[in-house]
Amino acid sequence: MELTKKEEKVTKELLINEKVELGLLFIAIFAIPFFFKSPQYVIGTVVNLLLILSVSKYGLKKMFPALILPSLATYLSGRIFGGATNFLLYIMPFIMLSNLIYVLLYQKVKIGFLNVVVASITKASFLFLSTYILYKTVGLPELFLTTMGVTQLITAFSGGTLGYLITSPKKKGSV
Repeated sequence: MELTKKEEKVTKELLINEKVELGLLFIAIFAIPFFFKSPQYVIGTVVNLLLILSVSKYGLKKMFPALILPSLATYLSGRIFGGATNFLLYIMPFIMLSNLIYVLLYQKVKIGFLNVVVASITKASFLFLSTYILYKTVGLPELFLTTMGVTQLITAFSGGTLGYLITSPKKKGSV
């Protein structure tokens, strides 16, 4: 089945628009830690919202860099954790993996709003457990236990809820 010239042009325009959108997404998700020093609740909520919106629109394969960029940017900016920023290097792989877990569970759990709940709890639990192990074994500063536990749960749930509300199809008669 061959595409007509018009169909080829429309397909090419859509691909260009998608690449531009993904590029802007990657820039935004990378830039957040450079523009906002705190509060982490706002930064984390926005990052989690962008993760949910991007996986919902583009799928995991296309949005994959967005899983890596936030922690890389946080480390490079050095703004959120101050003098403890270098310890972030120990946690970065776990943050990236927790972001992957988060978006995968959001996609795979198909029971209404339960996807946000399961994804948020699992992400925060995995990240807290990983941080706790690093705290006990390599002497990670205690401040990371709260940051990678309760704070992650709150920001994952907040960003996931906003993403769910934005991406969920509206039912007839609802506002």
